Amino acid sequence: MSGVGVAQIELSGIWDVPAGCVLRPLGRGYNNFLYRLHDSAGAPLPYVLRVYGNHANPKYIQHEMAVLMQLAEQALPFAVPAPIPTRRREPWALVDNGQQVRLMVLIPFIRGENPVVYDLGQAEGAGEAMAVLHAALARVESRGAGAPRPYIELGRVHPLVSDPFEAMRAVGSLASRADVARVDAVLERIYAHEKRIRALPQQLIHGDYITGNLLMDGPRVTAVLDFENCAFNPRGMDFAIAVDTWCWDAMGSGREWERIAALARGYGRAGRFGDEEIALLPVMVLLRNANVLMHLVGRFLANLTPYVDVASWLESLARVDAWLTLHGDRLVACVRENLGK
Repeated sequence: MSGVGVAQIELSGIWDVPAGCVLRPLGRGYNNFLYRLHDSAGAPLPYVLRVYGNHANPKYIQHEMAVLMQLAEQALPFAVPAPIPTRRREPWALVDNGQQVRLMVLIPFIRGENPVVYDLGQAEGAGEAMAVLHAALARVESRGAGAPRPYIELGRVHPLVSDPFEAMRAVGSLASRADVARVDAVLERIYAHEKRIRALPQQLIHGDYITGNLLMDGPRVTAVLDFENCAFNPRGMDFAIAVDTWCWDAMGSGREWERIAALARGYGRAGRFGDEEIALLPVMVLLRNANVLMHLVGRFLANLTPYVDVASWLESLARVDAWLTLHGDRLVACVRENLGK
C-alpha cells in the first residue's frame, strides 16, 4: 500500500462505505493495484478498490467505464466489475494523497478463483463465457472515444514505439542480431496478412482474455475482469489470446490440443467464428505476442520496466513462433472441428 499512498485515505468521504475502512492488497498487474476493503474491526467488506498506477486521467477510462455499465445492465450469467458510483454519482474518483493525484474506482467483490490451464472443464466454461461476452459486447453502444487502439496498429501501442520494426533496434546492444531478425520476421508475417485482418468483422472484444482476468467456481465463470483493453478488433483476437495463455506451458508437448479443443467446444456452445476468422488464428496469436512486445519495449524506453521483462517476452515470442510454424495448420483444423463447423 505504501507504494501507491492510499492507506490513509478516508474512503467514506468518497463512497458510501463505513468509516475507517482498512485496505489490504489483493494483487496488481503492470499498471494497476487492487485492494479489498475491510471494516475498522478487520471484517471483510464486499468491495474492491482499483487504483490506477500509470495515469490519473479519466479520459483513458471513460470508454472502459461506459462499457462496463452497459454490460452490467444485461442479464449475463457472470459478473463484470461495473463501477460503484461515488457520493457525487461519478464512476471514478480523483484523490490527492498529498504526494500525487490517484485515479480510483470502487467495484463489487466477486467470489471465485482464477482457472487453471490444465482443467479442461474450466477451459470449456471459459470458451463459452467468451462467446456470451462477445454477443453482449456487440450490443454495447460505443463511440470508441478513449478506447485502446486495435491490435493490428502495432505502431500505436506505445508512444515511444512508433515504428514496430525499429522497436528492437531502439534498445541498442541489449538486443542481439538474432533477436532483431526474429522480430522482423514475425512482423513481416503479420503485415503480410494485415488487409485480411482488417477485413474481418470488427466489434468490441475484451482484449485481454487470460486466466488472470477470469474468476470461476468449478467449470462456471463467475466474473470476467479488467476491461482496460476492450476495443474494436476481430472477435478471433480474444480466442487467439486465450489459446496463447492456456497453451503456452504445453506447446510442443501434445497436451495443448486437448486444451484448444476444450476452448473451442465451449465457444461453440454459444457462438461461432467464420471460416476466415479461424484461418487467421495463427496470425492473430503472433499479433498478440507482438503487441505485448511493443508495450514492454515502450515501457523499457520510458524506464518503467526492466529489460529482463522484454527479454523474457522475446523468448516466449520465439517459442510461440516456432510452434505456429510447425502446427499452425493443425491449430486451424482443431478449432474448426471442435467449434462444430
